[in-house]
Amino acid sequence: MVSRTMSFSRLVGGLAGIALGACSGSMMEQAKPGPSGGAPTAPSVATGSTAMPTAVGGAPGASGAPSVTVTAPQPGTTPNTSPGLGAAPTPVAPGTAAPEGPAANIDPATITGPLCPDDRIVSRVAPCHGVADPCGLNSGYEGDEYCILPPPPDKGFQIHFGPKDKNYANPGDWVMQPGEEFNSSVSSDDVPGTGTVYWDHVTIQMRPGSHHWISMSAPAGSGGRVFPQNDTGCGSGQLFGAGGFGGGQNLIYDNPPNGVPAPENKGLGRTIDRGQNVCLGLHAYNFTDKPRIREAWVNIWTVPQSEVTQFAGAITKVGGVGSLPPGQSTEVKLALSPSGPGRIIQIYGHRHSHTPRFAVWLDDKLIYDSHNWQESVTFNYDSITTNPAMNPDGTEDGAASGPLEFTAGSRLTASCFVVNDSDKTLRFANELDNGEMCNLWGSTVGGSFR
Repeated sequence: MVSRTMSFSRLVGGLAGIALGACSGSMMEQAKPGPSGGAPTAPSVATGSTAMPTAVGGAPGASGAPSVTVTAPQPGTTPNTSPGLGAAPTPVAPGTAAPEGPAANIDPATITGPLCPDDRIVSRVAPCHGVADPCGLNSGYEGDEYCILPPPPDKGFQIHFGPKDKNYANPGDWVMQPGEEFNSSVSSDDVPGTGTVYWDHVTIQMRPGSHHWISMSAPAGSGGRVFPQNDTGCGSGQLFGAGGFGGGQNLIYDNPPNGVPAPENKGLGRTIDRGQNVCLGLHAYNFTDKPRIREAWVNIWTVPQSEVTQFAGAITKVGGVGSLPPGQSTEVKLALSPSGPGRIIQIYGHRHSHTPRFAVWLDDKLIYDSHNWQESVTFNYDSITTNPAMNPDGTEDGAASGPLEFTAGSRLTASCFVVNDSDKTLRFANELDNGEMCNLWGSTVGGSFR
C-alpha cells in the first residue's frame, strides 16, 4: 500500500475513477490460449527519452509516427482531465431522483439506458440506467450503482471480486482508506461448474477508485481474497497469463457493446475453464476523504462451441519513461509489427497522470487519439461502429471508424507525450502521480502485433 495525496481536481474530470491494463499492461482481448493453456508471450518494454517540443513537426520520428502538432501543458500547469467522448454523462445522483433498491427491469445483457444514447460504446465512466442501487446492496460505500445483475443461468455466469460479507459489515482488506493506493491483485472462486466453456460477450463494472484490471487464472485454492502490495498475479508471480477475460482501464467495459457483434465479427469468441479460480491484477486508489471498497462484477455470456469460429489475436507493447526530471518533456515511441495480415478490432492506450496525449497510427493513418488519462477510452473498429471524430484542437478523444485491415508489412506506431509538471523525477513505475507508462493494448483478427 502506498499512502499519499493527490489534487482531487487533477484526478477527477467530472467523475472519479478508472479501471487496464497493467499499469504494467492489459489485453482487451488476449490471443487464444494454446492447447496446453499456456500464457501469452510476455511483451517487451520500450522506454523514451527524446525531448518533446511544444510543437512536434517535420519528418516522422524513429517510431515511424507521422508528424503532428501537439500543444503540451507547460510545467506547473494542470493537464487536461475532462472526460473524453465515449464517456457517459454524469448519472442520476444516488439517493435523489433515482429509484432505490433492486431494479428488476435492468437487463444485464445491455448497458444502454436513458443516460447513454449511443449503444456502440465499449468503455464508459458511469452506468447508463440512472438507478442508485440496481442490486439492492445498500453497502454504505461509493459505487453501488456499478453493480450488475448476473446473466440467466442458461446464458452465462457472474464472477464477483469483493467482500464475501453481503452486508458489508466486515469488508476487511477490500477497504481502501483515504490517501491509499494499491498495486496488487484480488481473486475469486465464483466460476461455477467444471470444464471448458466458450463465450462471446463480457461486461465488467467496477467501483470508483479502480485504475486498471488484468485478468488471468489464479493458483488453485486462492479463493476470494486480497493479495499483498506488489503481488499482481495472486501469488503466481505473473503479470499476465491465460485463463482470463482480458483487461482494461475503465470502470465499465462491455464487449461487444450490448452483446451485438459487427457482422464481420460474428463467431468471435474465447474460452474459460469453469473449474478455475480467477485473478484480477488491480491497481486501485482512494484520493477521497472517505473509505472506498475494491469490488468488481464480471458477466460472462456463454455460447455453444459450434458458434465460435474466430479467435482474437493481440496487440501488446509496454513502454515508459526511463528517467524524466521535473519540468522536462519527452515523447515515448512504440513500434509494432504484425505476425501476418489481418484487421484491428480494438485499441486502447494506457498511461498515467503526466501524459496528456496518447496517439496511435496504422502506417501513415492516425487511428486513435486520447486526451483523457483517467479514463483512457477503448475504441472498436468495425462496420457498425462510428467512433467520435478525432479533434484537431486536442481536447477530446476520437478514433478512426470502420474496419482496419493491415498487411504483413504494416506498421503500428504509438506516441505518449509525457510532461513532467511535478517536483519529482518520473520513472517507469506503477504509480499514478510518481511514475509513467506508455502501454498499447488491443485485439485483432488474423496476425498479432508485437
